[in-house]
Amino acid sequence: LRILNEPDKDPTSGLAFSSRHIVEAWRNGADHFGWADRSVEPATRRDGEWQIGMGCATGTYPYYRMPGAQARITLTRDGDAVRALIEVAAAEMGMGTSTTTAIVGAERLGLSLDQVEVGYGDSSIPGAIMAGGSQQTAAIGAAVIAAHNALVAELLKLAGNDSPLAGLSADTVGSEDAGLAKIDDPSQRESYASILTRAQRDSVTVTAAASQPLELMHWSMHSHSAIFCEVRVNVVTGETRVSRILGSFDCGRILNPKTAKSQFRGGIIMGLGMALMEETQFDERNGRIMNPSLAEYHIPVHLDVPEIDVIWTDIADPHTPMGAHGIGEIGITGVAAAVANAVYNATGKRVRDLPITLDKLL
Repeated sequence: LRILNEPDKDPTSGLAFSSRHIVEAWRNGADHFGWADRSVEPATRRDGEWQIGMGCATGTYPYYRMPGAQARITLTRDGDAVRALIEVAAAEMGMGTSTTTAIVGAERLGLSLDQVEVGYGDSSIPGAIMAGGSQQTAAIGAAVIAAHNALVAELLKLAGNDSPLAGLSADTVGSEDAGLAKIDDPSQRESYASILTRAQRDSVTVTAAASQPLELMHWSMHSHSAIFCEVRVNVVTGETRVSRILGSFDCGRILNPKTAKSQFRGGIIMGLGMALMEETQFDERNGRIMNPSLAEYHIPVHLDVPEIDVIWTDIADPHTPMGAHGIGEIGITGVAAAVANAVYNATGKRVRDLPITLDKLL
């Protein structure tokens, strides 16, 4: 049904999509999950007192890139080699920001990861980067790209007329193998260490601000997901257990597969809590919250969470700074709907009020 109704442009704004490969994500997810084995008729699969059903749902989360990001790059000579310090006014809360910053920086500078250090969380670092809206990596990446461009321009000034790069403009030069090289003729190059040595400099530092997020004015930009799950519902107690779940994501380029998979899985677990147990209970007489602690407000624990499979398209968006979209929150989106659809397939009961607690299924 989703594939049949796939739009060719954003139905709300009328803008063209910057990058949208959700149909590929749907098909890949269906193949990996075994969707063809799903019983079309609800309440027809059983295993003893457990009813079994499968469901799916789509998810979307908008791409953001907030203004105000800056990056400071310091390139320091270390004998015949160099090392780089990239500083951004960002917060690292466990989502892998420092790692992705190092990956982007090393790629832009033509250095290995062990030659790149990342500094963050210091008020002396210029700029302001918010950790929210699944946009921090995009904001940092745009700032690092701007700072790298400024670094290339500064190094060309230091290189002087005796350099193989003499007379070249910054937009014709890129970084590779710990040095600068002409983009269309990599043999015309000079190492960072050589440039700094000739200029009698131990280091060079540049700071630059990211470009304004004008891409948001011209394109409809989103992260997308296709969530598949299998549930088991006990006919005696009404207990619901998610036995399998898979997330198939279309979020542009995946910068760090290891931390991305962890982000997606964490979001899916939060979505399971939304679907089955998380609920704020109020005393309607005075507005008091009646389950204010984790003793009464239930969230998923290890026994509530099945094996979570995660796949993605990894197709870069040509209109974002690094080809990537946000992944911090798209993992949550769509999970509760997929669970509800699976519960319907298992029991024939359509629950439209979250969480899906056992009293709604008895």
